[in-house]
Amino acid sequence: MSAAKGTEPVYVRRAPKAATPRRLISGADVRTGSRLIASLFVSWLLPERSWRVVARHGSGLAGLLAGKTTTAVQSRMARALGDENAAARLAADLRGARYEVAFECLRGYRPGGWRPKITVKGRSHLDEALARKKGCVLWVAHFVFAPNAAKMGLHRLGYKVSHLSRPDHGFSSTRLGIRWLNPVRRAFEDRYLAERIVFDRAHPAAALMRARKTVAANGIVSFTAGAWEGSSVVESPFLNSRITLALGPVWLARASGAPLLPVFAIRNQTGGAFVVEIESPIDVGGPGAEEAECMVRAATSFLQRHLPRLREHPGQWRGWSSLKDP
Repeated sequence: MSAAKGTEPVYVRRAPKAATPRRLISGADVRTGSRLIASLFVSWLLPERSWRVVARHGSGLAGLLAGKTTTAVQSRMARALGDENAAARLAADLRGARYEVAFECLRGYRPGGWRPKITVKGRSHLDEALARKKGCVLWVAHFVFAPNAAKMGLHRLGYKVSHLSRPDHGFSSTRLGIRWLNPVRRAFEDRYLAERIVFDRAHPAAALMRARKTVAANGIVSFTAGAWEGSSVVESPFLNSRITLALGPVWLARASGAPLLPVFAIRNQTGGAFVVEIESPIDVGGPGAEEAECMVRAATSFLQRHLPRLREHPGQWRGWSSLKDP
């Protein structure tokens, strides 16, 4: 698996997204609500060891009924891996894993909750960062099990993490979906957070200012890697395709002097245990360094650190759907 082919990565300032009114409801909301009811019975009544099989087959049936396929993800995987058969299998695994994340959240509401085995590696990097008294920024790679495993693992060790989020995090981007569906996931996650900082597209600066205030008090702020929001991005060759990364974490680290630590959360292939690994800081450049160069270098370093995990666990990375043709 090669890191990239094509042109060099570039720093881009894109126009802010318009704060357009959200739809009230969609057909997808109805399907999601029905799926969550079925998932509730699965997560409460079936043993966790059965979830993978149920999720894989259930997600395939749901995709067929909704007219959705994994074709686009398969093609990007095949381009990176050079194996179309493996790509088809891994794309189905990834689709099923997204259902398993919902099972985890729903099991959390059952008496006794969901109590997975989570090992956190690289804790010393976080402790060293906090010892500097400038806070810490976590850049969490977009692996499918990371939202639950990373938050739970750090919470168990006593760290108080504030997470930058979007209103449509969860299952829906409609007004009713945000009000009634997304809290199923968000309320579970919030048990393990000090605070959820919600990005408001109409007032984008407010969330970053809140995040900056948190790190100034020697707090921890986490971001999930992606490009859903933000005006500063890097567009980079990656896995024989192209990827776009929003640079909010890099901006915050540069503005505050807080170390920027990449975080990877993976489920072991042989069982239900999770590994959360905190890596050494990414260089974001000093106050006098040229911004574009620092942004590109930080994004490139972050992407390069993905490669060992992608070689071992390609079916757990959600970034495949974000890749574009080179």
